[in-house]
Amino acid sequence: MGFIHGVATFSRYRVDGTLPGNYIEEFPKRILRYGFRNLDDLAGEERSVGWVRILDMFDPAFKTMEYFKDPYLALSWRVDTKKIPKEALAQYCRKEENELKEREGIEYLAKSRREEIREAVRSRLLKRAIPQSRVYDMVWNLQTNGVLFGATSNQLCDEFAEFFRKTFELFLIPVYPYTLAQRAFELAEKDQAVADEVRPLFFEEEAVR
Repeated sequence: MGFIHGVATFSRYRVDGTLPGNYIEEFPKRILRYGFRNLDDLAGEERSVGWVRILDMFDPAFKTMEYFKDPYLALSWRVDTKKIPKEALAQYCRKEENELKEREGIEYLAKSRREEIREAVRSRLLKRAIPQSRVYDMVWNLQTNGVLFGATSNQLCDEFAEFFRKTFELFLIPVYPYTLAQRAFELAEKDQAVADEVRPLFFEEEAVR
């Protein structure tokens, strides 16, 4: 989801670790290394993920370092996926197999040859498929180490956290109300064990009235 326009949903994280002293010089190299690559340039791949400009999902080149917006680092994480319906793949494979058996005058094909046909058909169909693109914004406060990521899906967030680690060599720790309370106690130099005694409060309908 985007943070620039409209309403956004997001997940919160805290960066576990310390920024390298030369991050201004080092991060641009890492961001470019893990910049988004089009599926057309990745033969046989059905999915591609990578960084793009937060204001332009079609720009993974980063000719300028505009993603540094002191004290923030702002990027978008683009995910492109190509899907081939199973039924379509099976039909095209069956057609190719039948044509091959007719040409060679044989009744059966070995498993290895069927697998070769399947991979060739899959590759051909992938070239014709139009990718589905999704962009998720990421804003990182380099002073407080807080990160906002524009998605809430557990699977997607886990993948993003791993991609973040690969790029910056830093871990993301999910932030929940409980962890926020612990952090507040820590900053106030209070006993964090107090947070463990907090229990959810349920309001009965009659009491609310």
